[in-house]
Amino acid sequence: MARTTLTYEDDIDEWVMERLVPGQKRGIWLRYALETTYAVDGILDEMFEPYQYEERQELIEAAVKKEVERRTNGPHDYDNASNDPL
Repeated sequence: MARTTLTYEDDIDEWVMERLVPGQKRGIWLRYALETTYAVDGILDEMFEPYQYEERQELIEAAVKKEVERRTNGPHDYDNASNDPL
């Protein structure tokens, strides 16, 4: 398994630490963030170059915001077990 060292802002570290349950290490959350990015990156390759980080992030944020609004404010035709649209 690959290992790396990261440097990032203290406020980001505090934010990450607030999302962990007692006893969890920040590596769990960082792995989640990396795996989430990996899961959508191939889709983003259809629209952006690999180095277009800001554009990719803007699209991800807009798409997630739109989907959250749709699921919380729109018609509630969802499968309750999975929260997926029917």
